[in-house]
Amino acid sequence: MAQVLASAGVEPSILEDRSAWISLATCEELVRGLSFIADDPLFVRRASRMAFSARYMGPLRTLLRMFGGPARAYEAMTKSLPRFNKVGTIQITDRAHGKLTLRYVPSEQAPEEREPLVCQGRLENIAALPTIFDLPPAKVEHPACLHRGDDACVYEVAFARRSPRWRSRVGLGVGLGVGLGVGVALTLPMVGTGVLAVAGALGSYGFLRQLELRSELSECAETMVEQHDALSVSLLAHEARFQELMAAKQEVDVKVRSRTAELEEANDRLGAALAEVQALDRAKTEFFANISHDLRTPLTLILAGVEALKETPGLELGALEVNSRRLLGLINQLLDIGRVDAGGAALEVVAVDLSQFVDACIEPFRANAKQRGIALESRTHAPHTLEFDPRWMDAATTNLIANALQHAKSRVLVEAIDRGGEVQVSVTDDGRGLDDEAKEQVFERFATSRGSEHRQGTGLGLAIVREAARLHGGRATVKSSPGAGATFTVHLPRVVARQSSLPFSSAAISDFAAAEPFSMGPDQGAVCFVVEDHPELARFIAQVLSARYRVRVFPNAEQALAAMEVHPPAVLVTDVTLPGMTGVELCRMLRTRGFSDLPILLVTSRGEPAQVLEGFSAGSDDYIVKPFLGRELLARIDVHLRVRRLAQRVAHQDRLATLGVLAASVAHYVRNPLTALVTGLPAVRTRLRDQVDERTGEMLGLFIECATRIDEITRDLLDLSRIERAEFVEVQPGASLLAAVRLLAARLPDDVDVVTDIDVSTSVAARVGDLNHVFLNLMDNATRAVGPGGRLRVSAHVEGDQFVVIVEDSGPGFDPAILPYALEPFVTSRPPGEGTGLGLSIARDVASAHGGAVQLGSSTALGGAEVRFSVSLRHPA
Repeated sequence: MAQVLASAGVEPSILEDRSAWISLATCEELVRGLSFIADDPLFVRRASRMAFSARYMGPLRTLLRMFGGPARAYEAMTKSLPRFNKVGTIQITDRAHGKLTLRYVPSEQAPEEREPLVCQGRLENIAALPTIFDLPPAKVEHPACLHRGDDACVYEVAFARRSPRWRSRVGLGVGLGVGLGVGVALTLPMVGTGVLAVAGALGSYGFLRQLELRSELSECAETMVEQHDALSVSLLAHEARFQELMAAKQEVDVKVRSRTAELEEANDRLGAALAEVQALDRAKTEFFANISHDLRTPLTLILAGVEALKETPGLELGALEVNSRRLLGLINQLLDIGRVDAGGAALEVVAVDLSQFVDACIEPFRANAKQRGIALESRTHAPHTLEFDPRWMDAATTNLIANALQHAKSRVLVEAIDRGGEVQVSVTDDGRGLDDEAKEQVFERFATSRGSEHRQGTGLGLAIVREAARLHGGRATVKSSPGAGATFTVHLPRVVARQSSLPFSSAAISDFAAAEPFSMGPDQGAVCFVVEDHPELARFIAQVLSARYRVRVFPNAEQALAAMEVHPPAVLVTDVTLPGMTGVELCRMLRTRGFSDLPILLVTSRGEPAQVLEGFSAGSDDYIVKPFLGRELLARIDVHLRVRRLAQRVAHQDRLATLGVLAASVAHYVRNPLTALVTGLPAVRTRLRDQVDERTGEMLGLFIECATRIDEITRDLLDLSRIERAEFVEVQPGASLLAAVRLLAARLPDDVDVVTDIDVSTSVAARVGDLNHVFLNLMDNATRAVGPGGRLRVSAHVEGDQFVVIVEDSGPGFDPAILPYALEPFVTSRPPGEGTGLGLSIARDVASAHGGAVQLGSSTALGGAEVRFSVSLRHPA
């Protein structure tokens, strides 16, 4: 009681002051604290009914028994309530034979009852009132209650009535009257008449009361006879049952002796096995402690080195530091478990403000919760500063929050509530919940709470939660059902601090740092999109791929999908389990949105055949299981990109072959009549020179010039149509480039200035058809970019061991937003229907196959776009 009063801030001396009042909130806190300490769910009921015992009512109980009944007692209760209750009134609203209805209404501006403790006490008081008269407790129905949202508490009471004593009371009156009458008739003095009246009254009352008592005793005797008969029948049945039990006991004794011998033998074997288990358990604990200590030394040196190198410019050590500290946290968990097993774990209890403690534990998780779209909320009700070990409770609380964030769909609630007798710290998520089997073993060591695709832990997190609660003298519980989320709660004994609290900050390293999209890798490499919500794993994959590719990282599928609609990547690497849309759903959606040729690799920690088949059925090209080597991931991506480029090259070679056949056929049929024009027109002009006027002579000269130009174009077309599919032959790329320039210059306006500086003598080993196709694409892009009065500059020369072709124009140049992706397939700035977006992608593949490269930029001379296409002077290996 002293502990409860101290926790409520009440001095015991106040309870002895008859003029003192106690607030409703303090009353509730006292009742709650007493219930917790008594550890009795019926405490309020028993205590409330004791209020009408002789020990607590005193003489008032005797007066009620002599001159009243239950109905009178209920009336007296309603009238006397205002003397000791200033927050509500109670009235009798309906009454009948052995029944009445009581209505309790809170006073205006009175505080609300926070818990139904006081209401339960009222109900038990009402039920216990008939016990004053040695009657059974009343039956009380509670159809309306303040705690169910009603405006009043209504109690419907049914009680037994006392046996009528009308005969003795009537006899008392009759005897008094007869005595007075006899005294008057005998003309006795006043005193004698009074004595005679009293004697008559007492005699009549005593006689009739004796008859009432004899009637009551007769009823009791009949009841006792009935009960005796029932007990006799029961006794006979028990005797028969006893004989059966004795016979069964003899059989059981024989079996017990036999089984005892077997159990003794088994117990000996079990003792030996238990000794082995204990030895193994001690060895395991020693192993955890030893290896943890051995790991801490080099890990401390690593962290010291990282700290010293953090200021080095250009040296990225963030991932190394975070993961080293995470490893240190896991080692500390092993040491904590080892100390618990060895009995050496001790609490360092300090005064802590519970609200500040919860805020500090939540803070490291807010960024990731926001990025995942999860509402991370907290609710604290603790008016006092409490005492507990913040290190152990920090480990427990952060483990619960991390566990909840892994499984939550949209909301995580962290609550810390002072219940009076205990403090409860709970974490609730709206995930898929736990079945009964999982709830039984969820706090066991090395058992995971739910089979999540998200980063399976060590299985020590919830075990540490349980140990933290046990060390404080409390317990850890879980409430959950499949599909309805889970609530993990740490129950701690409530210890109010006797000093001010110390500022608290969580030392936990969260696995949920926010991962913002970032880019890395070479400027001219193929673009690879990585979708991974774990920031450190995302950075690891990006660093691996950035050796060959330009990498963009996204924390969720929605951001990646939006970026793909604008700038399609060359390859996609995505985790299967992501916040929101999963990797499988992303893969399925991309296949329906026109990304049928995009290589997609799924990354997961689960490699069961069912999951693999699900990924392939959604349209993925490959499936890689964690953990994996960076070289393995690079090799898989290289294979898929080579296959894709090969398929594109074969398709384009087929198109080039068709184009070559068509061009050769057209040129062949055009050259036959063209030969006649080219050779005949000069002869006609010579023969008719003296016979035509000047105007006709100019027209003949124009015809001859046009025929000669058509002859050059068809000759260039024939040169470009000579396609060797896969053979490397000696070729002069400058000559092919010059032919492409002359062929496409014909489509330009007359005021466009075309300048060429082409080395036509250098030879390289190349596929002629591929080079011709690239030259046509480059010239086609340039001629489309320049308008009337524009300028083109085409140059080709040797730079080191490369033959470099440079095409510059005075057009608008490359769009800065598209430039990083311009070499990717299907990326184009032209209006829909005017380009496939494959030209520069093919040029890059052809240059790579010939030991060269393609570089895009701006022309310093002309102000527009500049494309540098190079091939190696040596035959590619």
